[in-house]
Amino acid sequence: MKLESHLPKQSPWLYVTPLLNGILLLLIYFLFSSGFIVQSGITVEKPKSSSRLTGFDRAHIVTLAAGDNAPMYFDGKRVTWDELRAEFKKRRDGERRIILHTDRQAPTSRFTEVSSLALEMGYEVALSTTPNPDATR
Repeated sequence: MKLESHLPKQSPWLYVTPLLNGILLLLIYFLFSSGFIVQSGITVEKPKSSSRLTGFDRAHIVTLAAGDNAPMYFDGKRVTWDELRAEFKKRRDGERRIILHTDRQAPTSRFTEVSSLALEMGYEVALSTTPNPDATR
């Protein structure tokens, strides 16, 4: 004997709506969370400081890794010294600020050369540091 249900049929949208909601939430999460990543894949141990950096939200990022022959990066792209000079010249009309992500073990001469080049080209230069937990406010 076959029993028949007398309940009204459920709309298929009842089951699709939570799926679309979940997909939308994941999409929003991944779109916004990618903006919090400054630069991935390059390990830099920055010096500690109690100062704060303001006004450099859209600045270009130059990364100097540790070691004498360590690579340099401009906005996440590996560059040589000549390519870095060309990037500075090419972007003179845009944002005129540079943030230097320099490893604590990087040679001071490389930091000085890069910052001097940026200053000669008319850029403002700031050194990226990590907060010093021992600093008193």
